[in-house]
Amino acid sequence: MTKAVICSVVVVVLMAFAASASAATTHDVGGSVGWTMPEDSDTYTNWAAGQTFTVGDSLRFSFPTESHSVMEVSKSDYDSCTTTAPIGGAILYTSPVTLNLSTAGMHYYICGFPTHCSFDMKLSINVLSSSTSSIVQSPSPSPAEAGGPTPAPTPSTGGGGPGLKWWWSHRW
Repeated sequence: MTKAVICSVVVVVLMAFAASASAATTHDVGGSVGWTMPEDSDTYTNWAAGQTFTVGDSLRFSFPTESHSVMEVSKSDYDSCTTTAPIGGAILYTSPVTLNLSTAGMHYYICGFPTHCSFDMKLSINVLSSSTSSIVQSPSPSPAEAGGPTPAPTPSTGGGGPGLKWWWSHRW
């Protein structure tokens, strides 16, 4: 293979890796439990603790339509289970509800049905900016720069593996 073909292959592999690394995630709220009256007061807190939420991701709330609802509220309304001032004015009753996470910071969601929130049907999450959630590594010197042989390109599966090092040292 010529150097130009090898460079083209490496660039395509890196672009595919970058696209998959930046792909948005849809988080199914509550996992297999879904959005329902929890048996345990920590159900949604524990579920959220196992997730990483990033701007561009979305939350999918699945529940029996018209048995529950979803509304984003302020921290004080979350704490007091107040349903009179949803953010954006929307109370969503038709499942599934998919909400895009478009801003970083804390977000608070509750069920607007009477008493559901007070029985812990509520979720608070911290959404990271996309730049906060990625770890950027500086490329390591290539073997050629260190005086060794130049390896054949290999696709990188994450975080600056051999493919990225090779491409970095042989970029145009």
